[in-house]
Amino acid sequence: MNEMTMKLFGKRQIAVSLLILLFLQTTLQGLAATPLAPSEGKTTPTAQTRRLIICVDGVGFSLIEKMRGEGRFKQFGKPARMIAPFPTLTNVAMTEILTPVGAGPAAGYEDSFFDLEKNRMRGGLLDRFRSGQFIKGTFRELFDYHPSAIKSGLGYAAPPVSTYVESLTDLVRLRQKFRASSDPVFFAYTGATDSLAHLGGEWLLRSFLSRLDDTITDIIRDSPVPVEVSIFSDHGNHFRKYKRASLKEALRRAGMRLEGRVRDDRSVVFPQYGLVGSAVLFTEEQNEARLAHGLSAVRGVDFTAYETNGVVYVVGHGGALATIERRGDRYRYQTVKGDPLSLAGVLEKLKAQGRIDAEQFIAEADWFEATRDNERPDAVVRIFEGMNAPIRNRANLIVNLEDGYYTGSFSMDIFAFLQATHGNLGREQSFGFVIGTAQDLPAYIRAADVWRAIGSPHLHKQTGGEANASTKSSNTSKSQ
Repeated sequence: MNEMTMKLFGKRQIAVSLLILLFLQTTLQGLAATPLAPSEGKTTPTAQTRRLIICVDGVGFSLIEKMRGEGRFKQFGKPARMIAPFPTLTNVAMTEILTPVGAGPAAGYEDSFFDLEKNRMRGGLLDRFRSGQFIKGTFRELFDYHPSAIKSGLGYAAPPVSTYVESLTDLVRLRQKFRASSDPVFFAYTGATDSLAHLGGEWLLRSFLSRLDDTITDIIRDSPVPVEVSIFSDHGNHFRKYKRASLKEALRRAGMRLEGRVRDDRSVVFPQYGLVGSAVLFTEEQNEARLAHGLSAVRGVDFTAYETNGVVYVVGHGGALATIERRGDRYRYQTVKGDPLSLAGVLEKLKAQGRIDAEQFIAEADWFEATRDNERPDAVVRIFEGMNAPIRNRANLIVNLEDGYYTGSFSMDIFAFLQATHGNLGREQSFGFVIGTAQDLPAYIRAADVWRAIGSPHLHKQTGGEANASTKSSNTSKSQ
């Protein structure tokens, strides 16, 4: 074992020790709270019915359907497929879901992001702990319960055991805080579910969800007033074997330098967060088309997208090229070479139905109806919106990987065996879910419609995030 490996394992042992201490502390607090009678230790709510809303990060529709088939979540109605925005990453999805209740644009696609104005990476673990920005100023401020940055980080100390332990402490704290609250609406989040999917696999995630179902049953039973419960996720996860896509090698072969800032026309910033099914790249605008075509030839790449002057370009295998444009609530998909999104059959059907106007634009609702259950659900609208997402620091290129391929942090590969991921445009990674004890839900829901679908409940918390997003046009000028 070399010196580097020994240091890594030494740090890991320290992290595991901290995790055990945290778990013991949290569990003891939970045991202390459990014996209380339902009305003891808290103020009786004045509302006749309370709402409990829970966001479980990274739980897919297909998994919830399996568990319902086994008798779980039987207090709930039929779940809806929640189609996540592209790329299917938490910050992108949660911003869109929670915009109706005040969530502002996210700083980046993930918590580790490239800051265009400062021309450097930000949001690493040390930044979180020093500045307190993990929750403050983000959509996370809206939650009545959200685990801290330290608690979330400890889930990666010795996966998957530490991840599972961290997820159980979420249930203890959620129940404690709900019991202590008198607010008519209580909004909770657990990100451990996504970590369990990535690192623990389907079995451990199912085990946690079974415990969540039991916890909800206990909460409803013990409450002095009726409790309506809604649960939703921000995206799915695809359980299968994965290979790393060789994106860095392709960029180097193209004569580009992988750097932490954009210095000149050969610089590419490639944020490495998690182990995910998509990638975002930052460079000078003049490089976009060349890099998109080069990366589309890499094994495991489905397509690469970039935007210029309001037009989104989609580059697929063999140089296949198409454009996407928006006019109001209508979108046009035009092929230049080949058909990178395989939509020729859909276009023929919509044309036969009279849904395409003289300039080849199609209504957003018609695109949704025609493609919501495709291999790439609602692809045209999601790709266009993804290149114009409510992100303050937008990327020049987004790379969509095929199912079975991933990219991201090499350091995580040392400690974890990837068992599932998300980020791409495919069905399993795109389909989250929405479920409720009191709501009749449609079969399919866009992320932007989730809050309305669960009844538009009012939250008492507000976010302190910035209100306006930077545009991609500032990439070059701000990165010099």
